[in-house]
Amino acid sequence: MSKSISVRKLAMCSLTAVVAAAASQGVFAHTRLETPIVLENTKVHNRVNIGHGCPAGTARKATFGTSVVFPNAVSYTPVIGVDSGSGKVYTSNPASTYLTTLAGIGALIRTGGPWQTTGIKADKLGNLDGFWAGGKAYDQTISTPINIDFYSAAVKINPASCARSVTFELAIADFCDASVPGAAAKDEEILYWSPIPNFTGVPGAPFGAATADAARNVPVGPKYSNYDGYADAAHTIAGDGWGSPATLKVVRNTTGTPATLTSAAVAANPLPAGCTGNGGAGDDIYIYPSAEQINAELPIWSGTQQNGTNYWQ
Repeated sequence: MSKSISVRKLAMCSLTAVVAAAASQGVFAHTRLETPIVLENTKVHNRVNIGHGCPAGTARKATFGTSVVFPNAVSYTPVIGVDSGSGKVYTSNPASTYLTTLAGIGALIRTGGPWQTTGIKADKLGNLDGFWAGGKAYDQTISTPINIDFYSAAVKINPASCARSVTFELAIADFCDASVPGAAAKDEEILYWSPIPNFTGVPGAPFGAATADAARNVPVGPKYSNYDGYADAAHTIAGDGWGSPATLKVVRNTTGTPATLTSAAVAANPLPAGCTGNGGAGDDIYIYPSAEQINAELPIWSGTQQNGTNYWQ
């Protein structure tokens, strides 16, 4: 049997294996990064922590795999918000206004990990935008989490900007039944941890559903991407999924970092004169992947650039 056929079989088969994870962080934890705040210009061995499986009443189904996308500002145009102290406000400024690392934010570590069947996601220029992993079901009803190792990049904040931090909003889909297409999936099959840019000035906002869901703060409005995750009635636990993405916050290194026995010194990147946001402390920047990027890259393909055999979309 070819590798392509065997991988497709893994991706589409029903859930059969039940494996208990070793350590518990609580059934109600969400899919988040193990290290959600990092210092700029610092590469970090990080992890995606899947805190629980898909809801079915009060039970949780086993998790079979995951798909992870980081914002790309080279091949796509992300939605960007600036918070100067009074909440996020949309800006049409390009991402390069605030940072010089415009893609390649997360790179999969393929050694070890819970799933040996993996793949990377890249844009047409070869920039690494994310990854997928899966092929074996892990029972999360009594123990969590599932950890997928990756490197978060040494992101550099633009020295000319007034940004004190840059937060990347990730798009993640956790699978409990990969045989169900994304458009038809309910929470029982797939949990979407979706970035929804509902803040002042965003073109097309507010994004939501045909019927408002007050419990999840979902307004009436059009979908943002094809993978928002609000199609079914409601999540069992408030706060799951819709508008609740994992994030990676990069903090400006205004003082510099001295060299150690194992690392080189990092130069200071102080704020330029005249920054007024947050009482002179600088602005907080939020980078959301565009709907175009999510629609293109959250699906799972055998090829790295959304090519080859499609396993799920």
